[in-house]
Formats: sequence, structure tokens, C-alpha cells
Amino acid sequence: MYPTLRQSSPVVSVFARIRLVLIYLLLQLCTTAAVHADKKTDVELTNFAFANYLGTGFYATSDGVVFILSIPLSTTLRPMTSNDPGWVLNYPITVGVTNFDEISDGTVPDLNDVGTLSVIPGIEYHYPVMHNWTLIPFFDLGVARDVLNNRNIRILAAGVKSYATFDFDRNRLTLGNRLLFADESDFESSSDSNFAVFETGLDYNIPTDTIIHGSHIDVSLYYMNYYYLKELVLLKILDNPITLENKNEIGFTVSLPEHKWLPDNSRLGFGIQFTSNTEIYRLVFGAPFF
Repeated sequence: MYPTLRQSSPVVSVFARIRLVLIYLLLQLCTTAAVHADKKTDVELTNFAFANYLGTGFYATSDGVVFILSIPLSTTLRPMTSNDPGWVLNYPITVGVTNFDEISDGTVPDLNDVGTLSVIPGIEYHYPVMHNWTLIPFFDLGVARDVLNNRNIRILAAGVKSYATFDFDRNRLTLGNRLLFADESDFESSSDSNFAVFETGLDYNIPTDTIIHGSHIDVSLYYMNYYYLKELVLLKILDNPITLENKNEIGFTVSLPEHKWLPDNSRLGFGIQFTSNTEIYRLVFGAPFF
């Protein structure tokens, strides 16, 4: 379920879709850059460029909320079989929006319509270790646009994912792990930062007899643990920086009926992340982790 979420498509179709995505984002970036060209601020949104690896959701402190929407687009270049490895091309689009009600420094502008946009293409190699275990080394390289500070940021990431599945009658338990290192660099100032995380997830899938538009619907319950090998400050503000710390997450997902506009095995869900000092709410599109 996790390693092969998309149908294969011709390579020409792949690059055509990528081109359309990039053209659209370029137009959006030009528009938003013009809107914010006269705004000056000391607010640091640098690490916000890592939003692609954080997952869709609301990240909150007492001062406000960061909302991240990640659209996981991908195309299977060569399907993995039980004996042969496969390749998957990813090109996710991530949008970040901030909304702060109370910030004490009067030099900070209204952030209600400010955020980042990123397109981070990447390649995955799907290797079948056993019939129920897949290893997926990956490499990503893309750009993010910090609209607030009018900057372009290079994003690079590498790591490995692991999926092992265990069947119990009709139900299926998936054990997933991801080791991720991500680095960013500002094109203009050459400043950079990075972080690393080891994630472990359990997803218990339960088929149902419900049929919607000809598709059988199933539900899943999941648990996630995030262990940050290096701390990441998601958003630096004056008093309470939003910091990603070691945390646990619980939630559920529901499969969506098949539709020509939806990828195969599309899912929608909701999760709650628990840290030492706050709760983070996350919307889930696709598999609940990685």
C-alpha cells in the first residue's frame, strides 16, 4: 500500500505535468512577490522551507498558528514487483501560511496572507527485500520561496524509508520507518540550516463492507513517533519560537472512492501530535506517514 501509491504513466506525461505545476507556481510567486515587495520585517521564516517534510497540519504556539498544506504528487516510472525494484518520481507542492493575532513588536507586519511555496522534486528507489518488506532510499532537490522576506531557498534532502506489512485475516498492520536529513541554503545570503529526524509509524488497516461509488471503503488507526536527531525551529518569533521536538501522534484515515482526479489509494484523515508543551493538529492526505 505505501511503497506504490500511484499508477505508472509515460515519461512524457510525467514531465508535462511537472511543467504545468512549475509554470503555475512561477505565476503565483511573481504575484505574491509583487504584493509583498515593499514589506520589511525581521521575522525569520527560514526553516519554514522544510514544511514539505512536516506533513499537512496546524502547528501552534500561544502566539499563533502556522498552517501547512502539502500536496503529494508523484508518478511511478517503473513499478516494483516481488522480484524487481522500481522507481518513483515525486514532485510535491507545499504551501505554508502563518496567522498571528498578538505579536508585541510593532515592526512586524500583518502575516495573515504571508507564507512560503515550494516545489521539491525527488527520486525514490523501491527495493523489495522480502515479500512483505520494502526499502526506499530517496533524494530530493528543489526550491522554496519565502514570500515574507522575498527570498529563494534551495532545499536538499536524503534518507531511507522502510515498510513492512503483516496480514491478520482481512486486516493489515504496516510498520514504517524513515531516517531523513534535510538541508536548506539561502541563494542570496548563503546562510543555511539543517535537521535530522528518525520516525516510526504503525498503521492498522481495517476493511469494511461499505461501498461508495463502486469503491470499498476501509479505515485505519495509526501511531507515530518522531525522534529529532537535531532540533528544528520551524518559525522564529520574538517570544515563543515554534520548535519541532520529540513527539507522538495518534490518528485515523479513511479511504476515498476512486475518481479520475484522485491518485490511486487516496486517503483522508486526522491526527493529533503530543509534545511536552503543546498539541498539534494535522490533516492527513494519502498514507498517514511518509
